[in-house]
Amino acid sequence: MSFFSEAESSIRLLFDTVNAGFNVDPGKGQDHLENWIQHLRSIDQPTTRPIVTELETLRGHINNNNAAGMAVAFQNIGELTAKAALATHNFSGEGDKARELSQKLITAAGNLRMIARTVPAQH
Repeated sequence: MSFFSEAESSIRLLFDTVNAGFNVDPGKGQDHLENWIQHLRSIDQPTTRPIVTELETLRGHINNNNAAGMAVAFQNIGELTAKAALATHNFSGEGDKARELSQKLITAAGNLRMIARTVPAQH
């Protein structure tokens, strides 16, 4: 599985977990999130470091079942991913995949904002 496919699966799993009304273990998507963090840490590029920081913030919001915080983190990760993709232009299509991933993250952020309006934050 490619990194982008794994990242998309992670987004879907995390969003489905949140969308289930926090009635499931928030750790369900943690393995995916940890893999994503480790992958980006191994790249260790200036454009990926802020994404790692925001993923760690997302992890905290997931642990606290904080949908509003997750929405902000997803939005930030989406914007940071788009920014990182700006300089990526190659024939393998990685820049295009990163831009598509960015759009999915931002869409998930919007959906999480809707959920956050109906689910009180738990600290």
